[in-house]
Amino acid sequence: MRVAPFLRTARRSFTAQAEAVKITKISLYKVGLPLHEGSYKWSGGNQVVEFDATVVKISTNIGVEGVGECTPLGPAYLPAYAEGVRTGIQVLAPTLLGENPTRLNAINQVMDNALRGHPYVKSALDMACWDIMGKLCNMPVCELLGGRFGENYKLYRAISQDTPQRMAENVKSDVGQGYRCALRYFPENGLCLMGIAR
Repeated sequence: MRVAPFLRTARRSFTAQAEAVKITKISLYKVGLPLHEGSYKWSGGNQVVEFDATVVKISTNIGVEGVGECTPLGPAYLPAYAEGVRTGIQVLAPTLLGENPTRLNAINQVMDNALRGHPYVKSALDMACWDIMGKLCNMPVCELLGGRFGENYKLYRAISQDTPQRMAENVKSDVGQGYRCALRYFPENGLCLMGIAR
């Protein structure tokens, strides 16, 4: 089997430290992220005025730390919700102490044994472990996951529910800021509308 040159380099720098690295501490932070527009509204009178982000930091015995985050839109939008993220991480953290964060399959098995389902809870911890692996390999995580693809990408902007005129004004403003795609999702029926500005 042929191995990409960057993987050979990563393996050499990674192997020496990876065998001995262990998780020694997991820190949890609640971060409020106010919305630039003031609020995001959707059907049923639901809205969010601040994203409730959870940031997790995994510390290791060799001084390398990894950071991950999970920022659900709110408990009425999707099954993931911020308080659930933090509660789930509090359940998972004790089971991960002493584990090797570079053994991602083993980490995922430990998490699945301790907490069935709830992938959104585990995502922040998974990101933090990948961050540690990237630092040990001295490589960006995107390279470990298969490499960068392209130099740019299209950003989309989610449109808050409002009157049709106000929504059109918001899209026009967003296009003026460089956005080329606008998205409006209706969770009650699974309908998703996307417009593309040319």
